[in-house]
Order: sequence, then structure tokens, then C-alpha cells
Amino acid sequence: MSTPDPADARSRPSRRREEILAATVRYVAEHNVSDLSLRPLAAEIGSSPRVLLYLFGSKEQLVREVLAVGRAEQLALLERCEAEGGDARETLELLWEWLTKPEHRGALRLFFEGYVRAFGGSGPWLDFGTASLEEWLPPLERALDSTGANPTVVLAVLRGLLLDLLADGGGSGGGSGNGNEDGDDGGGNHAARVHAAWHAFLDATLG
Repeated sequence: MSTPDPADARSRPSRRREEILAATVRYVAEHNVSDLSLRPLAAEIGSSPRVLLYLFGSKEQLVREVLAVGRAEQLALLERCEAEGGDARETLELLWEWLTKPEHRGALRLFFEGYVRAFGGSGPWLDFGTASLEEWLPPLERALDSTGANPTVVLAVLRGLLLDLLADGGGSGGGSGNGNEDGDDGGGNHAARVHAAWHAFLDATLG
């Protein structure tokens, strides 16, 4: 009886592999991906370090696939907002509303951690920042067509304000810009200022 080749397991999609990858994405959204250790990860998601290495080959490859999932989810969101949002302002408001929901804070943390680690230019984070720009700019260019707005500036402001929101614990929910309506008395004032800044930017840029 032949021994299963780990390379085959890594190259062939499988339900178990997809389940473990999805569970890992959820895990790292609440932890620092740069500090990822296979043993506590495996214990948390009901697997083992040996299985993780069999399915993904290395911790670095697992991290690379986790980051790819995060980028793909954000790109799908942007394209969905583009399809459903109507004009440019409606598209960007939908995008902001989704990204600033409390349940998406972990995904944002994962994105920004990968983005910063890409500055080192090696390992699973290699080209993460460049790839995210190349993926986001084309749909933004389409959404902003005929508005005169610069997609690079819009993306920079969007990401900068999202980072500011995360700096105070993610803020209160929803992207409404109405401050403490959800009863958050910890970072509500900070969150309200960030939401207001985004809407002021849209007013100045798109009217």
C-alpha cells in the first residue's frame, strides 16, 4: 500500500483542507498572524500540527493562504458594492458601512498586519501590499469614473481612516457616523469623529 504524498494533499482541494483554512482565518482574525504558532492554532480549531503541515506544507504557506483569503474577501466586497451601490458615493458608503461593522474588525486587523509585514519584503507577506493595491484600484477606478476623483487618494483616505478606527478598538458599529447610538461609551467619540471625517471627505470629493 503506497504512502500518501503530502504534495498531493496540498495540490488537491478537499473539504477538510477548506474547513481548516476557514477556521484558521477566523483564528488569526482574533490573534496576531505574525505570532502564529501551529500548536495553539491546532488545539483551538480541533486539528494537530502534523495535519496542518501535511495539508499546507509549512506554516509560511498556511499564512500565505490565510492572507490570500482575506484579500479575496475584501475584493469580493468591493465588487459587490460596485454592483449594488449605484453611483460612486453610494458605492463608497456601502463599502464603508460594511468595513466598519464590529464583526469585521478581525478581518481588518488581519489585512493591516499583513500590509505592514509586507514592508519586510520576504516570507508569506511578500508582495501583499502591492497585490492589494493592484486588486483594489481597478474597481475603484470604475466606480469613480466620470467623478474626477483620484482612486489612489480615495483608497489612501479609506485605509487611513479605517486604521484610525482600529487604533481605538474598532469603534462602535455600523458606519453611520452617529457616535454612541449602540451604547458604546468607550470609544464612541473617537469612532464618531472617524465616521464624520469619512463623510466629510465624500462631501468634498463627490458632493
